[in-house]
Amino acid sequence: MGQNILGLDIGKATIKGVRLAKGLRGTRLIDSFVRVVPRTEGPTESGPLKDAQIEVLKTLLLEAKILPGDLIALSIPGDVVSTHEMRLPFSDPKKLQQIVPFEAEAQLPFDLDAVTLDYMTLADRPQSELEEAEIAVGQHQSRLLVSAIRNDTLRAYLTALQPIGIDPAWIGPNPLGLYAFAQYFLETPVEENADIPSNILVIDLGAARTVLCSLSNGTLDWVRTLPMGSDLITALLQKDLGLSWDDAEEKKETIGLQFDQASEEQGAEAPEDAKAAAVIQKGVALLQSEIEKTLRAFSPSRYKASSEGETLGAFHLCGGGGTLSGLRTHLAETLEMEAVPLNRGPKSRAGTVIGLDSVNADLASSVYAQAFGVAFQESDGPPINFRKGPFVFGKESREKRRHFVTIGLIGLVLLALMAGNLSLRFNLKENRYQRLKQDLRARFTEAFPEVKNVVSEVDQTRSAISTLHRTGAFLGVDEMSPLAALKEISDAIPEGVKIDVFDIVIDSGKIRIQAQTDSFESVDRIRGGLLSAPHFQGVEVSDAKVMADQKQVRFRIKMDVSEGGRHGKNRPS
Repeated sequence: MGQNILGLDIGKATIKGVRLAKGLRGTRLIDSFVRVVPRTEGPTESGPLKDAQIEVLKTLLLEAKILPGDLIALSIPGDVVSTHEMRLPFSDPKKLQQIVPFEAEAQLPFDLDAVTLDYMTLADRPQSELEEAEIAVGQHQSRLLVSAIRNDTLRAYLTALQPIGIDPAWIGPNPLGLYAFAQYFLETPVEENADIPSNILVIDLGAARTVLCSLSNGTLDWVRTLPMGSDLITALLQKDLGLSWDDAEEKKETIGLQFDQASEEQGAEAPEDAKAAAVIQKGVALLQSEIEKTLRAFSPSRYKASSEGETLGAFHLCGGGGTLSGLRTHLAETLEMEAVPLNRGPKSRAGTVIGLDSVNADLASSVYAQAFGVAFQESDGPPINFRKGPFVFGKESREKRRHFVTIGLIGLVLLALMAGNLSLRFNLKENRYQRLKQDLRARFTEAFPEVKNVVSEVDQTRSAISTLHRTGAFLGVDEMSPLAALKEISDAIPEGVKIDVFDIVIDSGKIRIQAQTDSFESVDRIRGGLLSAPHFQGVEVSDAKVMADQKQVRFRIKMDVSEGGRHGKNRPS
């Protein structure tokens, strides 16, 4: 099953993000976004993240640019991380895991309990002929990059992010994001580009800081974070020219480092623009000076090769400040290094990413370098990840799961007790049912000894009772028989009234009579007599009419036998 990974780069001026889907079929670019962080004036806010950055992150959550199901990889500034190079005379991973924390403690200004520490292996670079000889005879050494961050600083990041719904799975220093970016975008096949040097320096020029990441033959060599960025140039323009911050930013972007050429083409040179160009060159010189100092300190062999006529290697300029007009050309000349463009060809690792064409090369380098880098980390995360120990990702979820497991176990125990109680009650009721059933069968056998095959005592009892009722109805037992009904009819007819009965039906408690008499008055007297009978009710006369001879009146009578005259169904008669 695939997993969405969101590389998040929270900068001072902008917040960038790149979402990748990694699965069995490869890596696919789903989304990329950049949002400007409003500049705020006034006292400096405490904490690693400013209120303006938090508000932009909240907006990204509302816009569904940051989704709850994303695994978030976050790069944090290298200047809040203490990074040191360490050499140990062995390479066994278990020994390194045991020894590195104690060796690093001597180089840290904090107690080991106050920091979270992680490390990775760097490119092997012998510092002396003795080390070269040791490596040649198989005496392996480990050259490590050890990074440590104060626990209160890391906790401050998580405390600021988690309440708004962001819980990074990986947190690492941003130089390593550049390392991953270079592995994907700056890989150059040797057979196709043999003239490209194997040493590449990635320069990420941001607003507040500059990150340097050096690779040797595709492996990380060293990293450094300079506490200055393109805002240094803007601040100089604001101070020296008396401009607002926005006007100084616009002036920096308009003039750049190509002012002299542009002015010559226009045939005139504005004094203010000339002064601005000089200020920009001053700011760039300060940045360039720090970069050169770093190269001399971390790559002395390159400068030795340069003095002998060899190239210092190559560099790639990225970050928002890297878009300054003429800066790439200027650095190539002054650093004596060759500028390396992005390689997104089909044979590069970046060429295997589906959908990468939706982001053009300029944006991929100037805006999304850090975001791409942390998103492109391997499935097990970046080589240095501070989400470990007390800050391990998902710790709260695991504690909740343990809590839920405990509650679940208690629930299972309660369910088992309830099931035992129900089983006990069921057994008691089943035993009682069996005793009642045995008693019922004994009584059934006693009442109906002629029944040999007993299947259902209740149904067979009902059937036997129904049979007895039908027999009793036929014999006239315990109810008004047809003879009794005829007698009561005869007794109910008044004396002196002549009646000829043609038809009488006695069925299910109802009596229907068809007869004739000498007058309508006699019909009424007959009805009245039947109404006065104790066991008749609802006496109705119908179809009373004079016959053709004008001497007889024919009629029909319907009536019911009252409950006092029957105790069951009457049979037809």
